[in-house]
Order: sequence, then C-alpha cells, then structure tokens
Amino acid sequence: MASLFLMNVPHDCSESELSHWVESFGFSVQSVRLVRDVIAGVSPSFAYVEIAHDLEMLDAISRINGHSIRNRVIVVSQARRAAPAA
Repeated sequence: MASLFLMNVPHDCSESELSHWVESFGFSVQSVRLVRDVIAGVSPSFAYVEIAHDLEMLDAISRINGHSIRNRVIVVSQARRAAPAA
C-alpha cells in the first residue's frame, strides 16, 4: 500500500468525504486518517490516505495535487515515516 500525506484539508472534512474525493480520481482507498486536535476535536488540515497499489503513488500525487475540495486547494506528497528516536 502507498501512503499519501494531504495538506490543507477542510477542518470539518470527514474520513468518508475525503475517501470518496480521492476515489473520484480513480484510486482505491484502503484507509483515511485525519489528524485531529484532541482538545478542539477538529482537523488542523492534515490527513493520511492509503491507496491500494504502491505503483499508483506517483500517479496519485500528480493527479490529485492542486485540486480543490470545498474551495481548499489540496497539497499532496508521499507520506514519510518518522525517523527512529536516537
């Protein structure tokens, strides 16, 4: 599975809405995780989306990056794993 990092996601966007939006570009979504502020309960505009095929990652980035969802231009990149703590 390929993991995408999406920035500038609408604060009140749901996982379902974001999943359907990515699928509208022709990609099979395995999971969506919106990053949420624990206290406020809203998203600070970041999300991780896993798509089914690693080979589609670059295609997904180029096709989705710069498109809008509810008048918010989404920035897409490859999700990076955190470096292990020293």
